Amino acid sequence: MPRTRTISDDELLAAARAVFVERGFAASTKEIARRAGVSEALLFQRYPTKAELFFSAMVPPAFAVSEQLKKVHSKEEMPSALEALGFALLDYFRAALPVLGPLESHPDFEFEEFARRHPQSSLASMRYEMVEFFRANGAPDPAAASLILMGTMRSVAQFERLGAHGGRFPREILARTIRCLWDGVRPR
Repeated sequence: MPRTRTISDDELLAAARAVFVERGFAASTKEIARRAGVSEALLFQRYPTKAELFFSAMVPPAFAVSEQLKKVHSKEEMPSALEALGFALLDYFRAALPVLGPLESHPDFEFEEFARRHPQSSLASMRYEMVEFFRANGAPDPAAASLILMGTMRSVAQFERLGAHGGRFPREILARTIRCLWDGVRPR
């Protein structure tokens, strides 16, 4: 008769994520197992390689892209909708950076492979949904608009993490930044 699971995959991955965020990929599976309260053998029963455990544990937090990306009903609504989206993205990247840093620095990390293996990840879905948002709202180059907004908000979160502006950019600077984006992507 098989033993009942004493720890769920989610609990195991949460313990692994905490250790990987603290120590990066160099973290030992022994430390992860200790933190999770299981044996190393159990880790490798569920995740055959350390890399598989790492990539499963380091799926960034969810971002409710579809909630933020509703079609705007008038051109007058677009600047405020874009600002709300920009601030939501910034909050997302502020929360996700502790996971994104170790994930992106792993020598075997390839975005397309990660997106294929973890299609539920916000990293996989965010770019497609944002392109569709900009397309639906008449941006002349939806892919570029999406890239600019995501890249800008991720960079702001990174600069804050490095201590720029005392760790938090003033809201007005960010709002002006998003308005500059709008000036470049609005329908002509």
